[in-house]
Amino acid sequence: MITIIIPTYNEKDNLPIVVDAIFSVFNDNLLQGDIVIVDDNSPDGTGEIADELSIKNNKIKVLHRRRKEGLSSAIIQGFKYTGSNIIGVMDADLSHPPEMIPELIRPLLDGESEFVIASRYIRKEKIEKWPLSRKMISRGATILARPLTDVSDPMSGFFFLKRTVIDGIELSPIGYKIMLEIIVKGRYINIKEIPFTFKNRYKGESKLNWKEHLNYVQHLIKLYRYSVISSHQ
Repeated sequence: MITIIIPTYNEKDNLPIVVDAIFSVFNDNLLQGDIVIVDDNSPDGTGEIADELSIKNNKIKVLHRRRKEGLSSAIIQGFKYTGSNIIGVMDADLSHPPEMIPELIRPLLDGESEFVIASRYIRKEKIEKWPLSRKMISRGATILARPLTDVSDPMSGFFFLKRTVIDGIELSPIGYKIMLEIIVKGRYINIKEIPFTFKNRYKGESKLNWKEHLNYVQHLIKLYRYSVISSHQ
């Protein structure tokens, strides 16, 4: 069984489209899967849209949170909710193409890897319609994480893993880059990166701001400390 976790905040226009696309991919490829939507009390009515989708399809589960608590904690709550052996994480804004799902889960099903990442940087850069400033910030964040991992795109928000990678692991990320913490703390032997083209969000506004950049720096410091302590144990 495959579960895809989709954290949402103000994604009412995008959510029905991405959900339909995911189930089309499941059906076309004979995959058994469901979706867990974790909504942070979106003021635009995303939670209500999610409920309507779940009424129509019992393979959609919705977790409602009382306030905006952040993407990372939403994903962690989704991890705790599902019992699936394979778990994926995707954004709701259609920047992560659902048609990539079969390619991303194949190494998990075949036993080649326990952790598969959709990478924007594994070969040449594949990002659509980003201004130079955002590309520079993304590259800078990747460079800062280099002492922690040689993964080419540790900032990716599009990934799949086996449950065993996170079982028994305490995850407490600061900000929205949860995958980096899983890379540092997770239980796995092989990580596989697969290139994809990151598309600009379909509708709505980006949640990225200066506060999230600051959170990322604080998160990095925390992970550096963890890495040093772990290496001496």
